Amino acid sequence: MPYLKTENAGPIEIYYEVRGSGEAVVLIGGLTSTLEIWGLQVPALAERYRVITPDNRGSGRTRVPHDDGVRTFERFAGDIRALIDGLELGRVHLVGASLGGLMVQSFAVEYGDRLGSLSILCSTPGEEHGVPVNRDALADLVTGSEEISRGSGGAAPDGFTRAIVHPDTPAKRPEALQFYFETKVRFPHAPEEIERRQGANSRSVWDDLPDLRVPTLAVTGDADVLVPPENSRILADRIPNAELRCIEGGGHIFFMEQPEATNTALLDFFARHPIA
Repeated sequence: MPYLKTENAGPIEIYYEVRGSGEAVVLIGGLTSTLEIWGLQVPALAERYRVITPDNRGSGRTRVPHDDGVRTFERFAGDIRALIDGLELGRVHLVGASLGGLMVQSFAVEYGDRLGSLSILCSTPGEEHGVPVNRDALADLVTGSEEISRGSGGAAPDGFTRAIVHPDTPAKRPEALQFYFETKVRFPHAPEEIERRQGANSRSVWDDLPDLRVPTLAVTGDADVLVPPENSRILADRIPNAELRCIEGGGHIFFMEQPEATNTALLDFFARHPIA
C-alpha cells in the first residue's frame, strides 16, 4: 500500500495514489472527501501529468498514530508540504476543492515557491470576506454524510443531493450523483471528524492573497447552492492575474457532474503555465 511515513506536528502516514508521468499535479479534497472524489479527473489528467491524490489527515486510509485532533488549514498545508517533500516532487500544480480550496490557499501563502500553479475549486475566501456558505445546505450535507456513515441504503439522501448538485443532475446525469455517493459509502467520515473540520480555528490568509505570485485559477459551478459562485469571483479578483471559470450545469460537485468541461479547463490552465 502506498503510504508516506513522515512528520508534521507528530508522525503521520499519508495514504496516496499516483498515476501517469510528467509534471506533478496534486489533488486535495474537501470536508467529507477521500481521494476517490477525483476518480473522474485522474484518468484524463494522467494522460499528460503525474497525478498524486492523497487522503487528508482524518480521511480514508491516512493514519495519524497520535492524533491530537487539531484541524487547521495550516496543519493541512503542512501535510501537503510533507507529501511533496517526501515524494521529491519539486514544484507542483496544486488543486483543492471546497474545504480543500482553503487548504491550498493556506499552502500557497506559506509555500508559494513550491507551486507551478494553483487551482481553487468551489471554495471561498472565508466567511468574513466572502459570501457565506449556505447553512441549510451545509446542514443537509453533514446530516446526509452522517446517514451514509450509518448505512442509509442505496441512494443519496434528498437533502444531501440538493446541497451538492445542479437541479438537473439527478435526471440528466444520475451516474455522477451515484459515483459521488459511492465514494462516501466506501470511506465515511465520523461525525466527530466533520465537527473538527468545521470548527477549524485558522489564521485568515485574506491579507496575504494579493501578494501571491503564482498562476491561479478559480473555478465554480454555475448553480453551487452550498458555496455561492460569487466566492470564486472574489478570489479571482483578490489574487493578482487570477483567472475565473464558471462550469455550466454544475453545482458544488461540478467536477463530477461536468467532468469533461472541468478536465478541459484544468488541462488548458496547466498547459499555459508549465513548470520551469
